[in-house]
Amino acid sequence: MQVTFVNDTHAPVTDLWFTYYGLDPVTGVPCHADATGKAVPNVPSAKPSTALAISIASGPSFGLPLLNAARLYVSVGAPLLFTVDPAGNPIPPQSANPSDPNYKTPWDFFEGTYIPLGGTDTLFNWNLSNVQSANLPLAFHVAGTEPSSKKPVDYTRGWLSGGYTKFLSAIHANPDFKNLELPDSQRVLAPGTAITAFEQHVTSEPLISEDYLKAYIAAVWKKFETVDLTFVGDPPEGSSKFVTWSGRVMDEVFIFTTDDLPELLPIVLDVPSTVALFENNFDFCVNGKGKPGSLQANYANQLFGTLCAAFNRSMMLTTTTLANSSTCAWCKDVAGFYQDPTTNHYSQAIHANTIEGLAYAFQSDDHCDVSSFVSVLNPTGLTITFGGL
Repeated sequence: MQVTFVNDTHAPVTDLWFTYYGLDPVTGVPCHADATGKAVPNVPSAKPSTALAISIASGPSFGLPLLNAARLYVSVGAPLLFTVDPAGNPIPPQSANPSDPNYKTPWDFFEGTYIPLGGTDTLFNWNLSNVQSANLPLAFHVAGTEPSSKKPVDYTRGWLSGGYTKFLSAIHANPDFKNLELPDSQRVLAPGTAITAFEQHVTSEPLISEDYLKAYIAAVWKKFETVDLTFVGDPPEGSSKFVTWSGRVMDEVFIFTTDDLPELLPIVLDVPSTVALFENNFDFCVNGKGKPGSLQANYANQLFGTLCAAFNRSMMLTTTTLANSSTCAWCKDVAGFYQDPTTNHYSQAIHANTIEGLAYAFQSDDHCDVSSFVSVLNPTGLTITFGGL
């Protein structure tokens, strides 16, 4: 498949770069694309280098080889520098770390999967990711066939024209979030990234309060001491019956039980931290998390992901029913997202300034089908646009 880059910035095309890497879908070997579109195995390196970078000036179109668990990084002003670990995996840039060799280079990335399905069919999944930070006004366009219906589809996702400038203005105007923009960079950290960076001593001072959601979480726990939270999970494999869980706070823990699958254990949640909800960290599950791959884990993860989405969108005080399905009532209330003064204002500002309001701004932002994720069979080509501010 060809990827074509469009330069709508004031920067010369010689200042635009990309790196595309992932796993060979057959062998699992870590690879990257060279300028001819060939998948080349990664070579371990002791220090960061430009070995994986491709200048867009030599294009503007390039072949994208089939790769699983892929990332496509783009940068302006300089190529990104990657160190490759002994197993052949590139070490991603650290957006919050002033010691990272890419710290002063504007960059962002796409997540993707481009794999063979048998015969002549290929599957292409693609997403513009701002779950860690946001730095560049990017957009993409891809066409192909919808995997389930096999009908033609045509998708455009990313920032609106002028949207990134409006996003920055919204962050600057918010007293709790304004310090998330790194000095002289126009890079804005996601709130969870910022809290984690301070906890790990990557930044010398906190950029947002680690207790930002504490009062909101306490209000949610108080509410559900006297009323049940109903969670509707997807049907188990081979069934069409949805699975309903009922949750209530007792002795400061949130306990969810279901009569639909009596063999499943209660899912018990301790009071989460702010960073757990911003970073999708399920460390507050104290019972019923289940072993990876088990039915128990399936429902625990469905509940966890939905709760993280509802907390980030400040929906927990306005509903008593949640569901994993994107067709449920809470998902249809998009206008009700982010209405509490305590909310994920980073995600809110991104969604407000992206095409059709679709964006991937925190790790559960795919709940309710409001992320920039697309999935197509047999893509006819990918266009990535570097937009102006």
